[in-house]
Amino acid sequence: MGIFGTKKEDDIKQEKAVDEKKSEKKTKGSTKKKEVKNAEVSSIASAYNIDISPIITEKSHGLAARGKYTFRVKKKATKAQIKNVVEEMYKVNVTDVNVVIVKPKRRTVKYDRGYQSLYKKAVVTVKKGDHIAVFEGA
Repeated sequence: MGIFGTKKEDDIKQEKAVDEKKSEKKTKGSTKKKEVKNAEVSSIASAYNIDISPIITEKSHGLAARGKYTFRVKKKATKAQIKNVVEEMYKVNVTDVNVVIVKPKRRTVKYDRGYQSLYKKAVVTVKKGDHIAVFEGA
């Protein structure tokens, strides 16, 4: 230790070595798991060229109890594509797919009027006994 708050070069080198070891441990464990999950989902969705994300509302939560799950999908997605993606992503058997185009709603903020964008909603029915863990962990 140096006089009046100055550090010697040896002390500085030791601190840097300790910091590098800690940062390596943190980055090794956490990034591998996230990359694998993101890679799997993106590869499945990109294979069919559709983006799929669950819609989480009170109504969709009630439908999930009956084995029906709601997803927001691209406008060009077909029922067959949606069925294949859901089966591959969630490892369930899909029995039926219903599609609805949700029309835009008019919104007003102060004096500015606008619209929400329209989107396509898919209601997917799974085989009895199958379950998709959409609401868990949120």
